[in-house]
Amino acid sequence: MATAKPTILLIPGAWHQGHTFEPVAKILREQGYEAETITLPSVGGLASTTAYDDAKHIQDNYLSKLVAGGKEIIIVMHSYAGIPGTESVEGFARKDLAAQGKQGGVVGIVYMAAFLVPPGASVASFLPHGLDHLMTLEGGMMHPKNPREMFYSDLDDETALKYLAGIVPHAPECMQNPLTYAAYRDVPTSYILCARDVGFPVTAQQQIAGIPGEGVVRTYTIDGGHFAMLSQPNAVAEAIQDAATRLAGV
Repeated sequence: MATAKPTILLIPGAWHQGHTFEPVAKILREQGYEAETITLPSVGGLASTTAYDDAKHIQDNYLSKLVAGGKEIIIVMHSYAGIPGTESVEGFARKDLAAQGKQGGVVGIVYMAAFLVPPGASVASFLPHGLDHLMTLEGGMMHPKNPREMFYSDLDDETALKYLAGIVPHAPECMQNPLTYAAYRDVPTSYILCARDVGFPVTAQQQIAGIPGEGVVRTYTIDGGHFAMLSQPNAVAEAIQDAATRLAGV
């Protein structure tokens, strides 16, 4: 059994910086967890940034340091972040570190309306209708279509406008990069289903959560849209805490 609560890394998806998860992080910190929000390099960075660059960023700036301190880690991945977040676990899973006589490591991963895909699949290849209906390319960077409806359908206008103003361009290549490592085969996995998601319907989320096989992924259902961390932060935090308790034994 763990002697300390795991550190929780919260990674929002495309076009959104780490502070998007701050409402959830605040609740988790109040419950005694160390919680860090991550902005991926592909968010507002160079157009040439790949999903693998994003994964390396997570490894170099967060996982390496936490593992060096013997920390146990849970990674929460939203939307696109499911690709680089999954990829980043390679070499950092608790079972792999334990085999080397080391402490800590990634003890659990949590997808939230996120891309849990088989190796060889990318965001672009996995979407049945491709990327064109979701985003447009301007100045070499991706911009979302209809973000008010797709992202913030369950937020009031004032709050939605606040977050709409914070959307930044996203590097396009990451959507084409295939997953090379299925962390959900090596690490206990949960999935937070967002029941009111307009852009990524809950039926599609349920289907994707079943990819690893029946009973492999524990699911939680939140009555929120795609960005339920903004509209339902308490419910999201409760699901993460439950997963942490189950996955890390705290």
